[in-house]
Amino acid sequence: MARDPKWFETLDAILDEVRASLIEHFGKAEITALFGFKHDRDGFRLLEKFGAQTFENRLSLPRSSLLAQLEAVRSGAAYAAFVHTRTEVVKSLRASHAQRIARQFRVPAPAKTPPKPRFQDLPPTITWRRTDPGGAGRFEVVYDDGADLLWQLAEFLRVVGANREAYTEATEPSPE
Repeated sequence: MARDPKWFETLDAILDEVRASLIEHFGKAEITALFGFKHDRDGFRLLEKFGAQTFENRLSLPRSSLLAQLEAVRSGAAYAAFVHTRTEVVKSLRASHAQRIARQFRVPAPAKTPPKPRFQDLPPTITWRRTDPGGAGRFEVVYDDGADLLWQLAEFLRVVGANREAYTEATEPSPE
């Protein structure tokens, strides 16, 4: 499959330039500059392809003929396929970009730090106290079912974890 010429990308700008130009005959140098070729031989090849003829001892193409050739290229199937492919590539790139953005995992900014849990905030169904200053203590949970019991135990442990020193003071026997 033959590649499209690089100048297809700038064909509309080239056409505008030729229409606005005061040059009546485009030679190798003018074609090379107009199409942005790096080498004169590319300008020479395009002149031959477009059917240039000798004018004033040099190979050139009349402005009207160049315009007709470029308009024919612009309305041709090869250029239409190029534009279609370009459009599809742009659509594909946009879809890929949207999918990449959708796949990104965004970590939300942390909310304000919740207040430190307190023993006073435990449900009233949990009670714990020292019954004897030198020894035994009592821990009681009144619950409805296994899930409720687990939730209440988890709440108790959460509060204990946040208040270890207070818990230790309240549960350790006093030295006497």
